[in-house]
Amino acid sequence: MAKDRARRDERAPEPDQLVVRGVLGDAGLDPEDLRANAVANRDLYGFFAISVWLVGADYPLGSLEQTKLVKFDQYAEFVVADLVGHGLELWATGQSPHYDVVHSRNDLDALVEVMVATPHQVRSNPHVDREEH
Repeated sequence: MAKDRARRDERAPEPDQLVVRGVLGDAGLDPEDLRANAVANRDLYGFFAISVWLVGADYPLGSLEQTKLVKFDQYAEFVVADLVGHGLELWATGQSPHYDVVHSRNDLDALVEVMVATPHQVRSNPHVDREEH
């Protein structure tokens, strides 16, 4: 039985805000990694979702690089408007600044395909801690 995934009651992110997700290896977003994350979320909470972090005043990019992304050499950087404009939704879940990227039809294939196709930049993390790997 799936756990209840509480959604935080907060206003939607601004269209120009950045969203980041750590990526494995040097190949950028890996569809199999995204798929595994979405399936693990479904097994726990009952819906397909991909975990991301929202950059904001309380959680600037440099801070996220040193904490949430510290074990990743690279991360993918999206703009909220691009994700939403491609038919995805951002749900405020867990503890801030965590968000889940979801597809409106709870469709695993569409979620992964659309996220990979959404414009993004792969950035090097200057704060990676190789001992965290």
